[in-house]
Amino acid sequence: MKFIITTLLVTVLLAACSISPNASASNTATVPTISRTTPTVTPTEMTDNTAAEEAAIRDLVESFGKRLQDVSLQAPDAAQEIQKQYSEYVSPPLLEMWMSDVSKAPGRIVSSPWPDRIEITTLAKEGFEGYVITGFVVEVTSVEVVNGGAAAKIPVHIVVHEGQGGWLITEFTEER
Repeated sequence: MKFIITTLLVTVLLAACSISPNASASNTATVPTISRTTPTVTPTEMTDNTAAEEAAIRDLVESFGKRLQDVSLQAPDAAQEIQKQYSEYVSPPLLEMWMSDVSKAPGRIVSSPWPDRIEITTLAKEGFEGYVITGFVVEVTSVEVVNGGAAAKIPVHIVVHEGQGGWLITEFTEER
């Protein structure tokens, strides 16, 4: 009998020691844990990814801007030149629209001034997979080639999205 009382007393004492004095019945319930299967991204990794994306997008837009002078929109083969010069920079739907109506495409309209480059003024993330870029298509003449500067700056609005093959321009609007 003494053995049963001792065992009961030890069990009660052990149970009392395992519960904190301020614990209530609701705090002693078992809470299921949720395991995370997706990797977490640290702020440093986010900054590195964003910086790499922005660098790639700047390169895309600036490289595209250098091609603008290679497309004469008045030429009889303008649609073929649009395809040849712009296909690696522009989404297929935008490229198709420009090829079907070259008057909507960016490029060289007259011999002088001609588009020399795109200067980016802002680059902002839009959603998870897009960026909005504002800037200027800088036009030059032979005078600006020698002395620097710009003959004209045409405001431009560009949207870039990531596709399977990388970043592509999906919208391009010159504000003439």
